[in-house]
Amino acid sequence: MRVRLFYLVLSSLLSFALNAQTPQVTITGTGTGGWNQPGNLALTSTDGVVWTATNFEIVGDGNMKFSEGGSWETTGGFSTDTPAPGFPSGKVTINGGSNIVGTLGFWNVTYNVTTKEYSFTEGINPNPVVKVSGGGLSEDVQMNTPNGTSYSKKSLYFPGGDVSFKETSPVVAQWGGAFPDGPAVSGGTIPVPAGAFNTYFVLPTATTPAEYIFEPVVVSMIGNFAGSGWGTDLDMETTDNVIYTKSGWAPVVNGTWTDPELHLKFRDNHDWTAQFGCNVSDNGGNNLALTGSAQNGVNGGGGDIFVPWPAPNAYNVTFNRSTGEWTFGVTVSTHDVTSSNIKVSPNPTSNKWNFTINDNSLVKSIQIVDILGKVISTTDVFSNEVSIDASRLIKGVYFAKVGSETLKLVKN
Repeated sequence: MRVRLFYLVLSSLLSFALNAQTPQVTITGTGTGGWNQPGNLALTSTDGVVWTATNFEIVGDGNMKFSEGGSWETTGGFSTDTPAPGFPSGKVTINGGSNIVGTLGFWNVTYNVTTKEYSFTEGINPNPVVKVSGGGLSEDVQMNTPNGTSYSKKSLYFPGGDVSFKETSPVVAQWGGAFPDGPAVSGGTIPVPAGAFNTYFVLPTATTPAEYIFEPVVVSMIGNFAGSGWGTDLDMETTDNVIYTKSGWAPVVNGTWTDPELHLKFRDNHDWTAQFGCNVSDNGGNNLALTGSAQNGVNGGGGDIFVPWPAPNAYNVTFNRSTGEWTFGVTVSTHDVTSSNIKVSPNPTSNKWNFTINDNSLVKSIQIVDILGKVISTTDVFSNEVSIDASRLIKGVYFAKVGSETLKLVKN
């Protein structure tokens, strides 16, 4: 008995030591529900070397990476030794590599932490299939489930109309009800307005009815501006789940980044699963823009949106979740002509602006900025009166940045 007890304790200690020393292997990415840590899919192992998962679903755009320990430094995609798209087998480069792009469906996976080799083999869908139908969708959309009971499909844009949830396998059934949530009614539909929603559905049991929720999508901006640093989202406002806005936004480039330009993306639900950038050929650091049309994140999200920097004053930002169109409207300065310390005349002008500064010790220079945020000229200030030539400028609105003041200028 003592010998058996000894080996049981020893086995337990060895198992504990193995688990303590072996980091958990997961898969993260939009292919498993989103880019986050620890990954959405946890693999299991009996020896700490070979890790597996059975019959899990690859969703979204199929992009994935393996993570050994739940940090981005220990996460990797397929190496250069593996041909694109790195699926169904290959080798991982930790803290590097490219996204593995898997085929949607159910799969088994094996990963070796020693050799970094992995392989995916076809699995079997063990769950009933539930789809969202109608509401202006071009086709029925299959929902995702971790357990065959609770289903979800995030970032669905509905043009508007009657929606139903359908179980297509193994039993054919349909449910509806009232918007935006409630117990489901067999055979009915749900009147869903136009807008972007996260949809959730729970299959009925012997004692509980089917239930559903349409949750408005949160749309935000993320980028290299202060307060974000590509890690924190700036949420936008909406009244209809179609048009999202942010008024009077005066962005400041994050001081920890060396990028000279302001660049960002829009995204849903604080996650990269549905992200919206621009066509890479349309925009960039040398092609700043205040308007454009976003490329949907299903196709990779496009490139960063580059916005004129520094902002002439502040931006009124508008993003259309239906069309992907975005606009950064320049707000008019509160100091249209004069301030307590600065006067400009004539304004409008055809030839030159004359600046009178009450205390020039507080002002080093005057910058003339166009409506896109481009600095047209910089004039050093050595006295209380400064003249700036405007004769060669085209007609339109400009801004003068004088110390902490921003004044609106007009060229006739």
